[in-house]
Amino acid sequence: MRAKKKTCANCLRPVHGSPGGRGRGRAVAWHAHCPPCAQLVADQMETVLSIERTRGAPLQVRRCRWCGAERACPGGWATRCHLCLDERTSPEIDLVRQAAASGFRTPLREAAQLVAVTTLVDVLAQFGQPGWTVIAGDVLGLPWTDDQYTAKSHGTWGRHDACGRIQVMSRGRDECATCPPEPRSRTHRARAEDTHLLYLVRHGDFVKFGRGYHGRVRSHVRSGATPIQVLTARHADVHIAELTLKRRHVKDVARGIEGVPASFGTGTEVLPIRLSPDLLDFLPHGEDVTHRFVPLR
Repeated sequence: MRAKKKTCANCLRPVHGSPGGRGRGRAVAWHAHCPPCAQLVADQMETVLSIERTRGAPLQVRRCRWCGAERACPGGWATRCHLCLDERTSPEIDLVRQAAASGFRTPLREAAQLVAVTTLVDVLAQFGQPGWTVIAGDVLGLPWTDDQYTAKSHGTWGRHDACGRIQVMSRGRDECATCPPEPRSRTHRARAEDTHLLYLVRHGDFVKFGRGYHGRVRSHVRSGATPIQVLTARHADVHIAELTLKRRHVKDVARGIEGVPASFGTGTEVLPIRLSPDLLDFLPHGEDVTHRFVPLR
């Protein structure tokens, strides 16, 4: 079978050859490079920090020898600077064309690098949080385009100021995996010892299972559902039990059913009554508290 043709992300010349062949080059910073472009940046980045991970190769922070900018990348992967272009970079890459259209008076490659700097700063700023220092990220597309959705990413990594732990960050509120959970934390780790409920309620010919606090079960009852079985246990155990239930019945769920309470949601946990599970099979150490939710007559 004929190999699919690719284009070098840097010089835009065709990349020929079969996978693994001499003419194919390699992927650098997620994008195909012809052999000359790959060789040109082979020694561009130096490793300044290596972070062991539970799975996969260590995460490395590499620094550009040309400009000093840093980028996150697993060991064994090839990458290049977010910012630096080179003498083989095509004048037709997106950032150069964008700089030209913006009317920069500086040389276009320098202008394109200014666009890349702005993109890098803006993206990393989205991960800034009190108590954390952003170390390095892996911003998609750079240095050729500021389209952040052209490939996968190795994530943005930060250091927890209080203890020094380094971990991947999100755009939300991160919690250090080493330090005790913060007050009022809503993470699974923080709520692992909380008392939680695994429930099964019925409405007509359908049942819904799920987990939550007392208010969640009562909302189903107020909507006309009847409690069939409610168990209480540690939040961590209930969470695992619900995941097991979902996997067991992933092909059985009934969606788009008319007439069921709005509290049943989109139907991802709704089953025909003939498939009603026994919750004790999934949470054997749970305490039965169904009586708490049976309306008084």
